[in-house]
Amino acid sequence: MRGVVVALGNFDGVHLGHQAVLRRAVEEGRKRGARVVAATFDPHPRAVLGAGGPPGLLTPLGLRREALARYGAEEVWVIAFDLDLSRKSPREFVRDVLVGQIGAEAVVVGENFRFGHRAAGDVRDLAALMEQMGGAAYAVPVRGSGEGISSTRIRTLIAEGAVADAAGLLGRPYVLRGEVVEGDRRGRSIGFPTANVLPDPVALVPARGVYAGMVRVGGEAYAACTNVGLAPTFDRAESRVEAHLLDFEGDLYGRVVDVGFARRIRDERRFSGVDELKEQIRRDVEEARRIIKESG
Repeated sequence: MRGVVVALGNFDGVHLGHQAVLRRAVEEGRKRGARVVAATFDPHPRAVLGAGGPPGLLTPLGLRREALARYGAEEVWVIAFDLDLSRKSPREFVRDVLVGQIGAEAVVVGENFRFGHRAAGDVRDLAALMEQMGGAAYAVPVRGSGEGISSTRIRTLIAEGAVADAAGLLGRPYVLRGEVVEGDRRGRSIGFPTANVLPDPVALVPARGVYAGMVRVGGEAYAACTNVGLAPTFDRAESRVEAHLLDFEGDLYGRVVDVGFARRIRDERRFSGVDELKEQIRRDVEEARRIIKESG
């Protein structure tokens, strides 16, 4: 059944460029009196094709669905990416998936979108194929700060700890979602209790360091000072995401929370002992409070 405008892409991050694609799809949907469907691929194609291994995701599927809906999609269609799909020619992909399964009468993509076996199709091919099948396709230019906005660029920034720069391209702070699990309870013993957050294993974790940001618990958001790393003062073996929620009291064990990263405060480092560590954490918390207050 036709009558759908499809915003199509991987949409990892749902960054400013993706949001431009969604806005164009919403405009087209209004003109045509059609529903707007965001179609995304899962798993990431690189996880299936082995092209350097899968990247750490900016938005695992649950977060991606929510963001796509927030920016205008009335429905999210997940295209299962597997070897069979990867072998479809551009024509087969448009005929079988876009038109045959989703019912697209119009498709909106970013200007660099590629599709079909070995990424043989580009936006001109998409437009021609959709026209042959009685529909249309539109490509949206994606620019930002003089450069193209891309999920790859944002991943690089986050992996380097440049979360403020990444937020500028995402249009919002970067978020990790995870369950609060049992930790060492060391933070509580020194007066700064933390939520030990276990992120989705496919999610990209920012570089080690201390960050100012927010933690969302249900419908409430709390300013937070979050450490990502090994806690070298205590010679811990594994890296963790540990968030100290400012002005929060309560038990978070077993809750799923969203940890937002607004700005990096400092590198992680080893201290001479607990007293020096406590004094540094106190300064970090005050700096986090200042940053969040200034950001409004």
